[in-house]
Amino acid sequence: MLSINSINPFHKLLYVIVLALIGFLLIPIHFNIVQISRDTLELITLFNWLVISTILMYAIPKGIWSISFFFFFTFSIFHGGLIFVSAIGMITDQAILKAIRYWYYLQETNLAIYLFNYTMILYAITAIILSKVPLQSKGAIHIKLIKRLHHIGGLMLIFMVLIFFAIGFATGALSSYGAYLAIVKSSPLITLLFVYIYLFIGMAIVFVAASYREGFGYTYFIVFAIWGLFAFKVGLRGEVMFPTAVIAAILGRRRIPLKTHKLFIVVSLMLFATIIVKNARISGDYSSVDNINPLNAIAEMGSSLRAIQEVIKWRKSGFELLNGESYWAPIERQLALFLPIERLPSLQDKRLLNVVVMEKAGPIGFSPVAEAYANFGEKGIILISIILGSLFAKLDRIPSTIRSDILIGVAIIPLFVMIRNSFAFIPVQIFIGVVLAFIILQLAKVKVDT
Repeated sequence: MLSINSINPFHKLLYVIVLALIGFLLIPIHFNIVQISRDTLELITLFNWLVISTILMYAIPKGIWSISFFFFFTFSIFHGGLIFVSAIGMITDQAILKAIRYWYYLQETNLAIYLFNYTMILYAITAIILSKVPLQSKGAIHIKLIKRLHHIGGLMLIFMVLIFFAIGFATGALSSYGAYLAIVKSSPLITLLFVYIYLFIGMAIVFVAASYREGFGYTYFIVFAIWGLFAFKVGLRGEVMFPTAVIAAILGRRRIPLKTHKLFIVVSLMLFATIIVKNARISGDYSSVDNINPLNAIAEMGSSLRAIQEVIKWRKSGFELLNGESYWAPIERQLALFLPIERLPSLQDKRLLNVVVMEKAGPIGFSPVAEAYANFGEKGIILISIILGSLFAKLDRIPSTIRSDILIGVAIIPLFVMIRNSFAFIPVQIFIGVVLAFIILQLAKVKVDT
């Protein structure tokens, strides 16, 4: 069972002071009052991440099994992994070194690293200040209704996995990552289908995890794992990792997490699988994989830092701040389906940053930090850090019930995916998830207040 820490207010204050000091010490370095090399900046960033991670483990009631920690850890790996591995000189993959030499050592990347540090610090401070021990759940549901919900989620998972394989094999997209990229580039419809297949697979496994009880068996988790193995082999890492992180967070809410050593084994296996996939995903040929350094996997996952660097470069080239337009545009575009509002074709709407980044830099993904910076500059980094820290701290405080676990799970799936993507799809995906959750709860005859 998961133990929940009751945090001493004095200790909480001490943690916040330590994090604030780390932030203040960065300022003179950031503005070159104190001169340091890039290597030293990388080491400082690695040190900061280790300190912040350790503090969060002890400063948040559920520790590593909180949503706040899972988001922080996932976000920091996908933004800082390259920095961490470079700091200790362990990037041994020549393909990675070749790919990053065009952008990683530029001056704009230095600023991107500082922004990443500030985001980690402000997020952690916010999460710690607002964290509280969650109340105990009072609701109870008959075990037959829970099992019905479990099977509905599981059947939905199986159905979506079958659709994934049907489309993947019919189009040839599953033969290799290169083939997959070619298919999705040539057909916007296939791209959209895959986006929502991944979304519904993630939501289905949330239903399964939230309703799991001892004795239900692991059938649906095994189905998800089999799909994950195929998706991983093709090269779809984030599509597997983000829902996996959400599953762990939901099980953490349920207080039935893996043992720490088992979690370590799972993470290690995923890293080894990631780097093996990385070395062969374009060609699909796994017969000559010769680089299995798992730290290379962390380095490659950390490429979201490039999205921040790109936006910094845009601003230096005259890119005007959007002042919130990229957050409003997806909502306005949905309203335009029902109201007399002009709706540009998506590829022409320059408020959608997934469109802009594709035009300017290609398929490099995106980042919530980059999006905040493109909208509000440095102030955006403060805003996004506080908003995300507040949101996940609030979610951690909500008592664990079938309803709350499912609604939280389907809502945070898109937010975790946003770690490597723009905000463009988030509002509609959260709306779809919440509506679907209420439909599934109704089908299972589970009252929404339990």
